[in-house]
Amino acid sequence: MALLGNESTVELEADASVKDLVSKIAERIGSSRKNFLGNYDVTGPDLVILLNGHNINALNKLETTLKDGDVVTLLPPLVGG
Repeated sequence: MALLGNESTVELEADASVKDLVSKIAERIGSSRKNFLGNYDVTGPDLVILLNGHNINALNKLETTLKDGDVVTLLPPLVGG
C-alpha cells in the first residue's frame, strides 16, 4: 500500500483487534477520518483486509483479536480493464 510502503511493523496492546491495528495505522499516516486509511473505507468494500491470508472483510471480523506474528495485508481495490 503506497501509504505505508511494502511492509510495516506496528506495536499494539496484547488484546488488540484488527480494527485497533487499522486505527493505529490511520494515526501513523495522519488520517483524521474514522475508519479510513487515506481514501479507503476499511469497514466497507473499499479495502480488502487479509489476516494470515484469509479475507476477514468477507467474514465481517474486524473485531478479530490479533496474535503475535499474525500477518495483516491491506489491499486497495483493483481497477482496470
